[in-house]
Amino acid sequence: MFNISFSGDESFPVEFSENESMTAEFEPHIIVPVADYYDGDYEFTPSSQEQTVPIQGLTARRNITVNPIPSNYGLITWNGSVITVS
Repeated sequence: MFNISFSGDESFPVEFSENESMTAEFEPHIIVPVADYYDGDYEFTPSSQEQTVPIQGLTARRNITVNPIPSNYGLITWNGSVITVS
């Protein structure tokens, strides 16, 4: 643990190696956590099943994209006597 003092409004770059992290505390007690990055897929296509992107507690490197339902997808329903394709 170490104390650092900054003056001025300049920003500064910080890099960490894999599995390293830092928590910084600034007056008036603002805590800035550094999180691990999400390394999974960033593009998804809807399906009939719920999909969860496991990103809790992680930082995304870019936006996550949910694609539209492909035009060749059809929904088939059966009401007991009639099959409907929509």
